[in-house]
Amino acid sequence: MNKKKDEELMMESKFGNREALEVIFHRYKVLLFNYAFRIIGNRADAEDVVSDIFLVLSSPKTIYTPKAKFSTWLYTVAHNACISRIRKRKKLVYMWFKRKGDDTYTELDIPSGQNPVSLNTEDKNVISQIKGAIKKLPLEQREAIILRVYQNLSYAEISEALGYSMSKVKVLIFRAREKLRRELLPSIRRI
Repeated sequence: MNKKKDEELMMESKFGNREALEVIFHRYKVLLFNYAFRIIGNRADAEDVVSDIFLVLSSPKTIYTPKAKFSTWLYTVAHNACISRIRKRKKLVYMWFKRKGDDTYTELDIPSGQNPVSLNTEDKNVISQIKGAIKKLPLEQREAIILRVYQNLSYAEISEALGYSMSKVKVLIFRAREKLRRELLPSIRRI
């Protein structure tokens, strides 16, 4: 296992060390996929976004200067890739198919590390309601809350990654939490 810092690996990759970029890929592929999937809501597009991110990283035109924390810079790249994918998607027509023998459209998700089989039905319902409520948030709020809650970034890191002022990030997260509280409180009280 490579113990080098992300910043060192990225600088090495710029000098032609392909193995350094592979290490970065293995460190971040799942985190970036989860981020993209939660923003975009489509597994295929999220996979494409991750590919796009690593194409950007491997491009000789990409300039990384270790002024900021690498993960913060990487989420900026991921944010831009998600926005580009959303813009492309608006120009496309999607066709969704039902699985054979099933009348519902199912959402594919990758496990969060917790064994979903071990969750009881009530927990699964709550998780499903939370995911649905997050998807209803406006894009800016959804991005900010996902980076804060799921990716554990600080307000400063979110501000840098999204290119927003610190006060705007705080407002976005506050509003997202308020909307989620209003959306989820009635269903949580029933449980």
